[in-house]
Amino acid sequence: MLIAKHYPAGTEAEPLAPGFALLPAREPYADLASLATVTRIAERLRAPNGCPWDRAQTHQSLRPHLLEEAYEALEALDSGDLPRLRDELGDLLLQIALHAQLAHEEGAFDIADVAARLNEKLIRRHPHVFAGAEISGDLLAQWERIKREEREESGNPDETITAGVPKDLPALFAAERLLERAQRVGLKPERIDVPLDIDDSSFLGELLFDLVAAAREKGFDAETALREANERFVKRVSKVEERARREGRALESYAPDQMRRMWEETA
Repeated sequence: MLIAKHYPAGTEAEPLAPGFALLPAREPYADLASLATVTRIAERLRAPNGCPWDRAQTHQSLRPHLLEEAYEALEALDSGDLPRLRDELGDLLLQIALHAQLAHEEGAFDIADVAARLNEKLIRRHPHVFAGAEISGDLLAQWERIKREEREESGNPDETITAGVPKDLPALFAAERLLERAQRVGLKPERIDVPLDIDDSSFLGELLFDLVAAAREKGFDAETALREANERFVKRVSKVEERARREGRALESYAPDQMRRMWEETA
């Protein structure tokens, strides 16, 4: 049994009697390097005697702040300024802590549930790291197979492979993610043959810029045009997936020429 009592920092615990000692009192926010302290601060900010601004927030009202902090972290990443990136990641972490605290107050989940779900998912999706399994074929294809199994186990077997791409992403970013998801299962649509110097991205940048300029001259909004193209792509992928389900096969099981034929037949 120990008796806790304040004593000056840096002094050693003094024996009081056999089985007793004087210990330093722990301030709830003393360990600034602890993720648990972030959670405690978020809870304190939301407490009845906490910060009026934080207490007034909801998941929806925090939405623009989450988006802003994410973009600021990306800007810091691109700048190569690591101390700045550290600070911006901290701001992003606070947004996560606040959303978790709000959910805890609603009785939905807490930060421990967030961590548990993340850790469980990471371990399950990396059997080649945590379970000693051999990588079967392409690593990204393996990742997609595991995700498909997860959808089946959760009762959502018909969920499309493109479902995880947020609709609010900028159209160009969304297009990249959609193509990436499709290529994981061997779906590589034919594209317009544009000669690109793969050793110099500046040409690609100029080409994209010129396409935006051409769209403006024709009275089109380039962002909207690409977003609509993304939506058509998603619908077409869904048709290919539906055909594969009818045939009782996984998408990655099709040979490239079979996949290409299916894609053309869904046009």
